Amino acid sequence: MRAREINKNKEVKKITIILHGKNPNILCNIIDKVAEHAHEIFIIGKPFKVDESIKNNIRNVKFIKENDLASSIIKCFEISNGDYIALLNDELKNFEKCVAEMKEIIENGADLVIGKRKNKSSIAKIFVNLLFPKSRIVDDPLSEIFMFRREVIKDIKIRPLGSKILLEILHKGKYENVKEIPIHLKNAIKTKESYSKYSRHLLKIAWKEGEIHRFFKFGIVGGSGVLLNEFLLWLLLKYNFFLILASLISVETSILWTFLLNELWTFKDRGQKKLKEYLKRLGKFNFACLVGLSLNVIILLMLVKIGIHPLKANIVGISVAFIWNFFAHNLWTWYE
Repeated sequence: MRAREINKNKEVKKITIILHGKNPNILCNIIDKVAEHAHEIFIIGKPFKVDESIKNNIRNVKFIKENDLASSIIKCFEISNGDYIALLNDELKNFEKCVAEMKEIIENGADLVIGKRKNKSSIAKIFVNLLFPKSRIVDDPLSEIFMFRREVIKDIKIRPLGSKILLEILHKGKYENVKEIPIHLKNAIKTKESYSKYSRHLLKIAWKEGEIHRFFKFGIVGGSGVLLNEFLLWLLLKYNFFLILASLISVETSILWTFLLNELWTFKDRGQKKLKEYLKRLGKFNFACLVGLSLNVIILLMLVKIGIHPLKANIVGISVAFIWNFFAHNLWTWYE
């Protein structure tokens, strides 16, 4: 319904394009290429000479330079008057085609269109997906090329880090329909943000999203499973069960217990409630826990072999297994 209503609307939408990069010649070339689509163009950084023939093709070409890149982009958001806002940089290839394609997709009903890079860091994506579940709706949440409707950021405060403003929009924005298109970059975009600063920014988002609380919930559930495991093992051995049988019963019972608690508490906001999906998650949970148990034992034996006390080695093994289990269950068992 929404797409049909938009198509019926013959009003020409204004597009604001925000450019950032280091090469004035390339930026001028971008301006020339996207001029027919742009109502106004903002260039982040120090002013440089723009050919008058280029300026005449659009209404506004303005230079914006605040304290940092993020502040400059936000300033552009605040003073722009486009119905659609696009963020580009000078590493993008075929920018004219990219802008035209993103514009067409938005006109057909999308709220946000993201340029999906071919070569991106899988480790960074996993880290972002773990701390920020909303990022899982797209394949490239760290992209710096995208276009969105102004309504997406209306009445919200955006406080990004550097050019990773897409994370803030995914976190706080008002959107329903998100699309991605493949893009090609000349080189990998190198950001100035340090990994430690960027990680702290992600942790702040994770705190607001409740993912830090989820981590502690997972730890509490895991601790209750350990206590149940120990109690059952003691009880079964007291009634003369064979050690192997007693161990298997206690381990599997504790796994079922922790699965139930995680299902009802830690990950209660995720996963379909149908029996088939429930059993599928239970199977994944068992498998991931057994892998975690194997990691625990392997690390224990390896550290003991090099002279570390078994109790200390076991703590390391438990810690590694816990981290594995949290990643596995968050990004696989209850992935959504």
